[in-house]
Amino acid sequence: MTRAVILAGGYGTRLRPATSSTPKAMIPLVNKPVIDYILDYLAGYGFKEFVITTNYLREQTIAYLDSNRKDMKIVYPEEPSPLGTAGSVKNAGVTETAVIIQGDNITEIDIGKLLTFHKAHEGLVTIALLPVSNPSLYGIAEIEPTDGRILNFKEKPAPNECFSNLANTGLYIIEPEAMEYVPEGRAFDFSKDLFPKLVAQSEVYGCVVDGFWTDVGSREGYLEATKWILERKGPKYAATAEIKDCDIQGNVSIADHAEIKDSIIRGPAVIGTNVTMVHDSEQHNSVIFPMARLDNAKLHNSVISENAVIKKAEINDRIW
Repeated sequence: MTRAVILAGGYGTRLRPATSSTPKAMIPLVNKPVIDYILDYLAGYGFKEFVITTNYLREQTIAYLDSNRKDMKIVYPEEPSPLGTAGSVKNAGVTETAVIIQGDNITEIDIGKLLTFHKAHEGLVTIALLPVSNPSLYGIAEIEPTDGRILNFKEKPAPNECFSNLANTGLYIIEPEAMEYVPEGRAFDFSKDLFPKLVAQSEVYGCVVDGFWTDVGSREGYLEATKWILERKGPKYAATAEIKDCDIQGNVSIADHAEIKDSIIRGPAVIGTNVTMVHDSEQHNSVIFPMARLDNAKLHNSVISENAVIKKAEINDRIW
């Protein structure tokens, strides 16, 4: 079976302060760490062995998975210094065909289709490409219509430089021979460094896919993933949550030991464990991490970090 590699070494700078003391792959997403969704997604395709590249606050990720995912064989290669996406895979010593996924991707892309495409075309790399409305936010690819070979690839072009609407999803199939182009011991990136080299040698193919996909490394992507998961799960209120005199509508998830009183909640919305929300507070399309306290506060399209205290304030379109 092909091995799966999860790239989870990023600093999560776009999500700060939510990632100031928590690695991006470990932040809660509908009251479960992001990394769990990725592992469950891969396990659904039969993967049982995983390489997780870690760097920033790696001990948290390792401790959590060692305790909670004993059903899986997971290794965590150590990096002497940050090595970038391709450099970290080189450092991991992957010697077989591998599925690579970013540690902030939440998706339902069909990996089976991707593997079938990769085997049929026999390139060193296959990239899952998804049509998007704003390609300047992503790496983009132009493909040969007859066989999917990538003719041109550019990382996050300016709007007037977009030659395609096919976005790089960060989901790849890679042959070990591709790693021969990655230098030892220094930072090297798939999109910026390796793919342009291999595209020039006609060794990279693009498989156009469909289905839900988002990068939870931004506030917008995080809230988009929250909405998608809540639509699949529906409302859920923990039995230990104390909810009194509240107006709650839509898909809302409330975790254990939350105290919600005299408040308005409009889904999609998530309230973490031990959250206190009182005195005419409101929450609209927002997420509150564990142990935060809201007192006469109003949230719109926002993410509230763990242990935050907000009193008599209105938070709009922010990570707090």
